[in-house]
Parts: sequence; structure tokens; C-alpha cells
Amino acid sequence: MPRYFFHVKDQAQTIRDKEGIELHGLDAVREEAMEGARQIMSDQVLEGHQPDGREFVITDEEGETVLTFPFKQALK
Repeated sequence: MPRYFFHVKDQAQTIRDKEGIELHGLDAVREEAMEGARQIMSDQVLEGHQPDGREFVITDEEGETVLTFPFKQALK
């Protein structure tokens, strides 16, 4: 099963996912991105911050970007 890495990018920096997660294809990657974005945004809201322009840049084991997922897409 392929391993995917969910790097969090904002205007100032990229936080690299060094561990990754094994998933079955891009549909599973999208679902994981949506759930992860919602969790991160809910934590921010609980701390009194507004959701910002963060996004996941998801790469495969070779470092190729397979999906860019703006957090705001998780709100739709």
C-alpha cells in the first residue's frame, strides 16, 4: 500500500510530515485531507483563532505532489 505525506503549508512556512500514512489511492487521500483539515481548523477555533489560508501539500513516497488540498475546501 502506498504511503502519503501530508505537509501543512501556510504563507510563512511548510511543516513537513516525516511519518506519512498508508492509504488506498487518491480518494482515501482526499478523505484523510478533509478530516485532517477539519481537525486542525477546529483546534484553531477552540483557541480563539480564525481558520487561515493553510493547505495540505500531499506527496507520495518519491516526493511527488499528488494533491494540494486547501483547508477551506473542508468547509464545503
